[in-house]
Amino acid sequence: MLARVAAELRENSAACRLSPLVFMTDPARVADPVSIARRLPEGCAIIYRHFGDPKHAKTLREITRTRHQQLLIGNDPNLAEAIDADGVHFPRDADLAGPITWRAKHPDWIITMAGLKTGEYHAPLHSLDALILSSVFPSRSPSAGEPIGVTALKSRAARLPVPIIALGGIDAGTAPILRGTGVTGLAAIGGLIMDVQKEQTQTGHRFVITTEAGEAELTLAKVKDDVFNADHTFTPTALRGQGVAGKLYAAMVADAKTEGYKIIPGCPYIEVKFKRHPDDRAAVGV
Repeated sequence: MLARVAAELRENSAACRLSPLVFMTDPARVADPVSIARRLPEGCAIIYRHFGDPKHAKTLREITRTRHQQLLIGNDPNLAEAIDADGVHFPRDADLAGPITWRAKHPDWIITMAGLKTGEYHAPLHSLDALILSSVFPSRSPSAGEPIGVTALKSRAARLPVPIIALGGIDAGTAPILRGTGVTGLAAIGGLIMDVQKEQTQTGHRFVITTEAGEAELTLAKVKDDVFNADHTFTPTALRGQGVAGKLYAAMVADAKTEGYKIIPGCPYIEVKFKRHPDDRAAVGV
């Protein structure tokens, strides 16, 4: 679902050489970025943040070439040169020293930078293909800090003369909220590792997260036009306690709002969620 929303955002924003869907690796949260890369949508981008341990770089370059994906190296231009990466992602720097220097050396590279949380830029932003702003929503990442929120994101997207990629707390439930903000794409870690897909079924449709531990699903059966019964939720034992069912629920609510259908909470889990979130019940419940 993230790929679909990212494509919609790109259609309604400024042109950008960076893919509208970006996976950010993080050694603290992604022990095996190679296996994740093989499951990511073709055509997305991967920013490999290796933090001094570049052992996966060459393998990621091979995978990304095969799958028509872009590969940027986090804050390591020399490694990017060595493996013929597509570019570099730099950390926050009001002076843009790294982007300016390496843009002159590699005009063909895709160069991005983490956006400033506070303060002003001391150099023009034309050396960048995109700024990645975070954290937009509350995030489990230890470095996320306080979220800037959608209003501040929209303001920066309108003010800054560079394409903006939103990062932080991005998943199938929050991504649709970014429609109309002016951002040109999405970046995520956990949201892409456990991206929710919508699939049609014989009785209606379902939301599913596919992992090595099995499938988590939330199924909806059509009752009548624009009314569906959310009748079943399942999470494999190995995935329980990780918020997986919550991701399915958030994706369902976001989809119902977008597509304009109503939901009968036939499953006890959905009934509990509706009680805890009366705004959701008011918006999409029957």
